Amino acid sequence: MLLAVFALEFLLFDRFGSRRHTGVYPRWNDQIQYLSESYTAFERSRTGGFAVALEHTLTNPSAQGTLHDTFALVAFKLAGPSRSAALALNLLALMAWQAVLFIAVARRSGSPPLAFAAALLPLALAGPWENGPGSAYDFRLDHFAMCGIGVASAAALLTDGFRSRRASTAFGAAVALTLITRFLTGTYFTVIFAALLAWILLGPEKKTRALHLGRAALVAALLAGPFYWLNRERILDYYWIGHYVGPESTIRDQGFGVLRSIQFVAGEFARLHVGVWFAGVAVLGALVFARRSGERFAAARPAAVLGAIFLLAPALVLIVHRQKSEVVLSALAPGAVLLVVAFWLALARHGHPRRMGLAAAVVAGVIGLFFSQRQLRPAYDPATLAHIRQVNTLADLIHARVTTGKLATPWVAVDYITDCLDAQVLRVICYERHRVWLPLDLTLPTGIAEPTEADVLARLGRSDFVFLTEEAPPGPFPYDRKLEAMRPQIRAWCEANLRPAERFTLLGRRMVLYQRREIPFAATRP
Repeated sequence: MLLAVFALEFLLFDRFGSRRHTGVYPRWNDQIQYLSESYTAFERSRTGGFAVALEHTLTNPSAQGTLHDTFALVAFKLAGPSRSAALALNLLALMAWQAVLFIAVARRSGSPPLAFAAALLPLALAGPWENGPGSAYDFRLDHFAMCGIGVASAAALLTDGFRSRRASTAFGAAVALTLITRFLTGTYFTVIFAALLAWILLGPEKKTRALHLGRAALVAALLAGPFYWLNRERILDYYWIGHYVGPESTIRDQGFGVLRSIQFVAGEFARLHVGVWFAGVAVLGALVFARRSGERFAAARPAAVLGAIFLLAPALVLIVHRQKSEVVLSALAPGAVLLVVAFWLALARHGHPRRMGLAAAVVAGVIGLFFSQRQLRPAYDPATLAHIRQVNTLADLIHARVTTGKLATPWVAVDYITDCLDAQVLRVICYERHRVWLPLDLTLPTGIAEPTEADVLARLGRSDFVFLTEEAPPGPFPYDRKLEAMRPQIRAWCEANLRPAERFTLLGRRMVLYQRREIPFAATRP
């Protein structure tokens, strides 16, 4: 039954949900890096072979994680390189969480219907189906991290409070897989393991359970440690310098106090990642599974403890972190799912399988309606869709002119921080639309910090294409404000040294695309 549900999930997501996002440029910026690394790996496999590309994905230095392009390489070899294939990995990761959750609840409770309903709970979360960053429609590591933590939390439930050596080893392997996928989760699991140890030391069978927890930690360290060591300099630079001591860390620091941080984490998690529907499903499950008589499910208490640990441990890390982001709060979702499972187990009793089956069918039906509606609804209104599809036209234009002009390394400058026009975005769009990996590179922007005037002018001098704003509201970053102040000077330089290729309005911003005079105007509009 669960396999049939998985097939239906995949069909709805792949044929309807994700396809509504693959027709436009990869939004929300971060996924550009991960798509670029994945497409590069696939192209490497075409020239050097699959084994060479696989080694590259596992050893390519990275600050965030190292398995996304490995998974994508396999998917691309099976289905061809496309964003649809990449996004399918997001759903497969969610299904892995669902599968392990089903096994854990079924084994710990002895009730397959209750386990079936529990396995569908991740589908009722709001976050994966929002049209925003970190969702299942965004190929970035936050969704993978959530699902990896979900697998690890379900594996922790299988350990029977770390009384089972085999299950504890499996838990350590699940933790390692999550750590390698998203390096940042190492901070979460440090607190999680400390909380698990405290739980064990406050209960019975301390020695055996502590040894099994230590075994899990050792397995995780042995499997993930080499990847952290290989990428240690990148991790240090990205997280310590970038998040704490570098100039951009000050710009991104919202300056929240402890109380404001707690309000932000709790409020944004409930609003964006949990949602009203998930809360309703939790209450509905409690009502339909509740029984006054019968034997209690022994798994309720460990599920509640593990749920609290997997919810509060990452929440603590994100509360004390000086930079606040709604996207990373998805890491708390597995803890919330386990707490709902514990709630159902506490109210339910071992009863007639038919009654439990009917209760599970009610919950499954409600979750199925929510999930289906999310996949079938439009991603954008027609006006917005028409606007953002202009980026495809601009990418086609640049592809045609770079190809006709035989530019070795085309350089692109943009005068504001954007997720749609810089060289890295255009490079991915050109690959997805033309299967050609153009060596586009960026001269501007330089980052969110304010650049010097001399640096801006020097970079403009090396640019083959320049996107210049004619009229728009002020941007949020120091880079945006500096380039806005320099706009007359930049426009004069472009008019003197380049020629206008296109004028357009994109999401309320009037812009001009300039290009070098020697680049031919081939295929003005594809």
